[in-house]
Amino acid sequence: MTAIAAKPRFELTGEIPVSAKDNRAYINIKGWVTAMTPSGPIVWKNGILQSVPTKSGRNWATVSGLNDFGDVSGTYNLTGSTALQAWAWSANQLVDGATGPSWMQIQSTGINNKRDIGLTVVPFTVTDCGSGSTQWYGKAGIGKPNAWKSATAWKAQCTPSCTVISSLGYGVNNAGDILAFGYGTESRANNQCSLVGSYFVSWGNGASTPVPDVYFSSTPSINDVGQVLSNALWNDGGVQTVGIQIWSLSGATRLYSFGVLKPGMTVPSGPLRFNSFGQVIASDVGTKTGFYTDGKWYDLKTLVKLPPEVSLSLLLDINELGQVVASGKRGSSSRLFVLTLQAPCPADFTNDGMVDDADYAIFASAYDAISCPAPPQECPADLNLDGIVDDADFGLFLLSYEFTVCP
Repeated sequence: MTAIAAKPRFELTGEIPVSAKDNRAYINIKGWVTAMTPSGPIVWKNGILQSVPTKSGRNWATVSGLNDFGDVSGTYNLTGSTALQAWAWSANQLVDGATGPSWMQIQSTGINNKRDIGLTVVPFTVTDCGSGSTQWYGKAGIGKPNAWKSATAWKAQCTPSCTVISSLGYGVNNAGDILAFGYGTESRANNQCSLVGSYFVSWGNGASTPVPDVYFSSTPSINDVGQVLSNALWNDGGVQTVGIQIWSLSGATRLYSFGVLKPGMTVPSGPLRFNSFGQVIASDVGTKTGFYTDGKWYDLKTLVKLPPEVSLSLLLDINELGQVVASGKRGSSSRLFVLTLQAPCPADFTNDGMVDDADYAIFASAYDAISCPAPPQECPADLNLDGIVDDADFGLFLLSYEFTVCP
């Protein structure tokens, strides 16, 4: 019989009196948070809320990332211009990313601990591939303001078969890897190029690898060990199914299925983030506040004791320690909340942070039954994970019951 570990549990450890525009908020390993608010980008450090300094004539567009030093990245445009420019608040200085002609769109996709800014440059180049029209091609990249490099070419540009490259950046990690979307053409028909596309990782060592079976809905993300989290399309017995997967060079792990792909099907496009330990946050996985760990999905709202006036809407980001920043409300006021993963407390069956009479009643019922139900049903009272609820489990329960409060 497969033993099932205790449920994870969280505590509400931070509250930020702002709302996140476009559901963009990020949390670093120190528990600091950055977000794009209706009035501009903010940073929340150790309970203190700060606004990112601005410059005259600059209109903030997005926040795209936060590194472990508290540096923030994002995109802005100048008043009277639609051209976008990458920026970073780095080492307490406001700096611009790579620059280009006034008509060029340069968007930030994140910032890593090397203080490299992830970039998407559109157009990277303007080329006539022989189809009778001018094509604009973007390019994902990474680097500092005056020294950036583009993602490794996925295809050669404008070969006789009309194969082209273009890429759109989605993120960078601390190893310098770039997660991007690329498209190319495989054939020409009626003097037209047929586009095909995929995500790919441009590794820090100069190589690149396509990510198979992607489905374009939620923005994908990359962690520090080079894994990619994305919506995916796979084939189950000849039936195309849409779901969520974690991909690595050793293969892909399917985490959730949204069902059989059908015409007009709407696949969730909410936040989809994860850390290097495979803990995932996602929306519409049976709940808007889905948390995945140790091979199982949970509704995070059931893993944390919240005040009655506090509600959670979406989980927006997760750090390497399992801390989550979420959007929600206190009463009618929009807020961001920080939820911190706690040490295990297996005897807290009600997940309220206490081991009390309510938990004893649950244990006693399981103790009377002795045998655990067959998986996938849970057996939380089996504290030593041996498949039965007996005196050994009772002894473990009493240790927690005597102290009442979870560690």
